[in-house]
Amino acid sequence: MPPLKIIGAGWGRTGTLSLCHALELLGFSCHHMQSALLDLSQDPDLFIEAYHTRTGDWERAFMGYDAAVDWPAAEFWEELAVKYPDAKTIQDWPMSTELEWPEHMHKFRRMARAIIRDGALQGFSDKKAMIARYMKHIERVKKTIPSHRLLIFDAKDGWQPLCHFLNMSPPSGVSYPHSNRGGDFEARLLWIRKQILESGSEKSTSMFPADLKQMSASSLPMQSLCKDEAS
Repeated sequence: MPPLKIIGAGWGRTGTLSLCHALELLGFSCHHMQSALLDLSQDPDLFIEAYHTRTGDWERAFMGYDAAVDWPAAEFWEELAVKYPDAKTIQDWPMSTELEWPEHMHKFRRMARAIIRDGALQGFSDKKAMIARYMKHIERVKKTIPSHRLLIFDAKDGWQPLCHFLNMSPPSGVSYPHSNRGGDFEARLLWIRKQILESGSEKSTSMFPADLKQMSASSLPMQSLCKDEAS
């Protein structure tokens, strides 16, 4: 698989899952928190280590992918832009606790807590503060990434700006995806759990901690950035 060609700087729940699906329709293999959860070859500890050291084994972390959006890639957009100078950057504009969960999902939960809840979103529990921080993040991306490598993308604009930026034609007769609308977070985790367990690749191991819903709620303010879009 070639190096990353697309780097997503947008935080989760700003239309990143729709963007991921759009990039896949255009022929990219896209890394997203959901795809990583379903990919048992992924090692969340690589991202935790990279978060603390600000360096990473990026070839190994994104093996099999040539595009990366959503967390955890969004935390490392600057490092990835340096590592892959030919890559283009896209900046998105604005559960039950009684079940047993696969260990693979536990590992991603620990990674998400370190990088997201205790990292980029730490201490930001109200909507105004969250939006202000995200807008500051967007301005930093704009100042860091050269304009010819950067697209400030609003999912409601659909295929045209994305395909123009990538010098590609939109898929014929296919509408731009609108995936993972608000309120789907817990249902999507349950679906991922079901896929992993039914694959037979991994057995459930222990009770999923009670802060699952807290993690979901912590991202709710971001929904206002993209109306009914989430992730």
